Amino acid sequence: MANPGLGADLLPLLGILMASGVLAGTLAGLFGVGGGVVLVPALLYAFDFLGYDPIFTTHMAVGTSLAIIIPTAFSSSHSHYRKGAVELFLVRKLMIPVTFGAVVGSVIADRVGGDMLKGLYAVIALFLAINLFKKKSIILSEQLPSQGFTMIHVFIIGILSTMMGIAGGALFVPYFSAYNHQMLKAVGTSAALGLLIATPGAIGFAVNGLDVANRPPFSFGYVSLVAFLCIIPMTVLTAPLGAKLAHQLDKLLLKRLFALFLIAMSLRMFYKMI
Repeated sequence: MANPGLGADLLPLLGILMASGVLAGTLAGLFGVGGGVVLVPALLYAFDFLGYDPIFTTHMAVGTSLAIIIPTAFSSSHSHYRKGAVELFLVRKLMIPVTFGAVVGSVIADRVGGDMLKGLYAVIALFLAINLFKKKSIILSEQLPSQGFTMIHVFIIGILSTMMGIAGGALFVPYFSAYNHQMLKAVGTSAALGLLIATPGAIGFAVNGLDVANRPPFSFGYVSLVAFLCIIPMTVLTAPLGAKLAHQLDKLLLKRLFALFLIAMSLRMFYKMI
């Protein structure tokens, strides 16, 4: 049930959601992430504020984030494709395992509690922050592992990304960079793969939440239609801006600022689990 006297605070809340959409869209284009690392904590805050049942707020945040990522990832990957930064042969090669991983991730998420999803987000966000602080990526090899190992790796990334409510770019970019992929192509290809994670992941969360009792109004399963409509215009408009900036800026400072943000979000998730 929503908090009484909510109307006076609704506009600032909508402002927070729209601002998170701007940040998420820009990050999607800039770093090849789907923006879920920003959206999930923002949505959790919004749903807590609205008085949603804590039993399913985390699932709602993750499912809504994945739904928002679909047009965001499309906009970002299209912008990178126009700049020749998407390796289509690699996307075609990995589309089956990464899509299957997203489906499996949505099934697992439906069977675990919200604290488990928060913990997964916190641990991986901390790992990503540490990775972003490094000046150079660690190069494991000059090329990707054998096809079998690569498919296993991306399958696991698909599972983890879906359970976190992200598009996988935050994991794919360091993965591709570790195998000596040029940074801009790693970002562009990750954005395209993010679309293959977000689409089945969002559908899975929507379907799995349909039979949940006392869901918030204006929701489809674990997807909040209100948050979706508030945030989508912002992410779609700003993703091309991020892609443009990715081809113009020295991103070391930006990466470190983003890393500090991830650390803060990770600590907040750990705190909410206590």
